[in-house]
Amino acid sequence: MNNKIGCFEAAWLFLWNIIKNSGIYRLLTRIYSGISNAWQKSRIAGWFRVLHTDEDALEKSIAGRIVRYPFTFFEWIQKKAGDALSGAIDKSALMHMCRLYLDNIFALNLRFWGILILSSAIGIACGKFVSGNPVGWVIIACGIIGAVISIFNMNITEYLKNSVLIKLVCTLLDIQPEYDWYNRENTIGGLRYFVAAVSGLVFGAVGGIIHPILTAAAIIGAAAVFLVFKKPVFGVFMLVLAAPIAPTMANVGLALLCLISFIAYSVCNKGFKFKFDGIGFFVIIFLCIYAVSAFMSFTPKKSLSICAIYYVFISAYFMIINLIKTKKQLKGLLTAFVISGTLVCLYGIAQYVFGWDTTQAWMDEGMFEDIKMRIYSTLGNPNVLGEYILLVLPAAIGLMWTSKRAAAKIVYAGISAIMFVALILTFSRGCWIGILIAAAIFITFAAGKLWGLGLIALPILPMVIPESIINRFSSIGDMKDSSTSYRVYIWMGTLAMMKDFWLSGIGMGQQAFTAVYPFYSYNAVVAPHSHNLFLQILVECGITGIAAFLIIMILLIRRVMSGYGFGGKGNVLSTLMTAITAGICGFLVQGMFDNCFYNYRVMLVFWCVAAMARVCVYLAESDAKGTCDGGATGGAEV
Repeated sequence: MNNKIGCFEAAWLFLWNIIKNSGIYRLLTRIYSGISNAWQKSRIAGWFRVLHTDEDALEKSIAGRIVRYPFTFFEWIQKKAGDALSGAIDKSALMHMCRLYLDNIFALNLRFWGILILSSAIGIACGKFVSGNPVGWVIIACGIIGAVISIFNMNITEYLKNSVLIKLVCTLLDIQPEYDWYNRENTIGGLRYFVAAVSGLVFGAVGGIIHPILTAAAIIGAAAVFLVFKKPVFGVFMLVLAAPIAPTMANVGLALLCLISFIAYSVCNKGFKFKFDGIGFFVIIFLCIYAVSAFMSFTPKKSLSICAIYYVFISAYFMIINLIKTKKQLKGLLTAFVISGTLVCLYGIAQYVFGWDTTQAWMDEGMFEDIKMRIYSTLGNPNVLGEYILLVLPAAIGLMWTSKRAAAKIVYAGISAIMFVALILTFSRGCWIGILIAAAIFITFAAGKLWGLGLIALPILPMVIPESIINRFSSIGDMKDSSTSYRVYIWMGTLAMMKDFWLSGIGMGQQAFTAVYPFYSYNAVVAPHSHNLFLQILVECGITGIAAFLIIMILLIRRVMSGYGFGGKGNVLSTLMTAITAGICGFLVQGMFDNCFYNYRVMLVFWCVAAMARVCVYLAESDAKGTCDGGATGGAEV
């Protein structure tokens, strides 16, 4: 034996030769070969290969054409009337007014803003007069401030472009912002003053009658609406930023606005072709199954409303893969995602530091007396917060790993540390297991050298980790823990439900589950859901629903594996897609212990992250073909 081979390698080779020459190994190899050959020759495997490799065949198939019909319909409208419709909209007086409003808002044109504030104050005063309420000094002060600001005619954005602060932030985040969100030509001329005055009067009058704060909301909201319609990609950025922070219905409204603008964009832009592959095919099938489940639900009215939320949120997957077209846009979207996650985690840590109240239902004081607080941040539940962090933390690590500047690496390392601390403070054991799985995947495929550091740190960690965390982690699987026993009882009841409803399911949502579950409850345990993502999908939609979801995940992971092969280890896109997919895998592991889609905002984030992984693959494939512009065109507007 070669002297260079160490004792460990020699022992392993000796053991492997014994195993390889054993009868059991040969028997298992034959069994595996037989099953593998049968699978490879089966029609199902052939269909999977078509879904994975031959998108043209999928599009030409009967099933593919049926599923893709809504999108081909928009393409048909585009061919027939796209140019005429786009021209009519673009040249309309209303659209011109909208552009003037939007461009002056984002240019931070002082005269425009001054007239807008002054006219808004006048409108509020008129509204209060009509409703019989007195005009406060605050409104008068706002009017005076608006009048003073209107004296100056300058665009603040032009000055910010070259500011040291903006350059520092861009350096620290390793991004290259574009400044094409407004047209400077629209910030000159007298018509903009008319637009500012009319807008202010309308917003102010409505706000004066209802509530003055609505005026400011209307000014910003109108700008956001115009911006999303002008550039639908901005809507995607806003959605990713708002998902964990804004209320569910606010996210529904924003996602619906993005969807409408995306449809308008696809119809009015010549040459737009909807991206459609095996993953998209089964996502649509999955949505169709949910619709059938909602109609057949024990609580159809409530299930249909939840189904509508699912449709709007899952549409984000299609919007992202069709609107994010460059590396710069992808980097910008991931940066927005991480910034939002940082704010959420900082708020959660503040809860722990300042000792804000937590619900006792999340605590097992009898078993964990030293755990007095579990953070939940903006998501209302420690487990839900942990599930969100499972998706955003790997993205932050991916950005840290791929950043070229040392300052950016330090910033993203600090952000990752903040998120990791927040994850620990959730005291969610399923999320802890999920992040360990995610870390193992990322290290294996993107940072193999860290395995050595992990082996060194492993015996040291028990000595530095607080006892409360060790006790919490070691209690996994302990039936004395109320949380563990609670889940086991719920799973037993859910499995009993599954036997009767394995084909059709019971319908979507908490109401449907709570209407049926009490008849199958084990040990009289009450539960709002199954505390298992896969069981929940199975019991809601039946065997077809869980099959569609699993196929989506399998195809996504296979796509990522093929995309990883294009770039190879160390490539930016390969590293990012590995980090994102690692987060998805960790999330799915947590899904074995909780219904991760119970919180609709987390479900929205999940499909956004899945879309980001798919975009990485698209860009890697484009790079391999030499067709990717690398972000030269249509860069990230952040």
